[in-house]
Amino acid sequence: MQAAQPRPEQPLVSIVVPVLDEQDCVDELVRRVTAALGGTRFELLFVDDGSRDQTAARVAALRAADTRIKAIGFTRRFGHQAALTAGLRFARGDAVITMDGDLQHPPELLPELIAAWRAGADVVHAVRRDAGETSRAWKARSARWFYAFWSRMSPTPGVAEAADFRLLDRRVVTVLNGFEEQFMFVRGLVPWLAFRDARIEYQPEGRFAGRSKYRLRPMLRLALDGIFSFSMVPLRVISLIGALTAALGIVYGVFALVALALGRVEASGWTSLVVLILVFGGVQLLSLGVVSEYVGRTYEEVKRRPRYVIERLEGIEWP
Repeated sequence: MQAAQPRPEQPLVSIVVPVLDEQDCVDELVRRVTAALGGTRFELLFVDDGSRDQTAARVAALRAADTRIKAIGFTRRFGHQAALTAGLRFARGDAVITMDGDLQHPPELLPELIAAWRAGADVVHAVRRDAGETSRAWKARSARWFYAFWSRMSPTPGVAEAADFRLLDRRVVTVLNGFEEQFMFVRGLVPWLAFRDARIEYQPEGRFAGRSKYRLRPMLRLALDGIFSFSMVPLRVISLIGALTAALGIVYGVFALVALALGRVEASGWTSLVVLILVFGGVQLLSLGVVSEYVGRTYEEVKRRPRYVIERLEGIEWP
């Protein structure tokens, strides 16, 4: 177990908030974060993931009234995980808290996260206690199933019921900023680092305004990133399926030869032939799809393109 690091007497806390078309949420978020943190030194970094509404204008107006508010704007939508990594890169705090901008992560929990950090935890996970609404209950159940599945496939177990609401010590942020991989699955990388952690339960709130941006397609993409970035099990499963199908093919071939030798073949066997072709063809295509995922991700890594492109920095100096 790693020894706890001493905490500054008056730390700077960075709050990183990825936003996408959250014009109706940012004012209330700033109000509640400011009220929750009280006299704590903090900076609030909004990472605009290509919003097309008035989110950027609202944040600019808030910045004019409070210089602790800062903004990073992408040229287009690069995804939630890319926005998180950009926020971590530019955050200056001794502790960095990541949270969503729709107020389902209650800002009133921030003092508890900071208190757990002061007590010695390098990572503090905010863990959902109850999914609440039916729509979010489905997402919570699917997330629970995914993390159970992911934990079995990955050498590093995930944190059940935890999303991207967490506190990271500066040491953890420094290590994460050193990662150069294209498919950053922060939810998996944080437990993989194995720093001293703590967990705080909270009751998720309903979305303050607008609609969720994490629909089926982004959720599936995130799930695939988590699986293929942390596990070689799919490739091993392909080898196992190949071995089993080859063995079944040999057994069936021996059976057919014996039946032919004994004169027991009464039909041409077109049905069996079609079924075998479909089964083997399906297995081959599925295997090719899994291998293609790994090859495609290797191709993306080799190109070394940036994970995001920044259009503007407000209140932040270019590195």
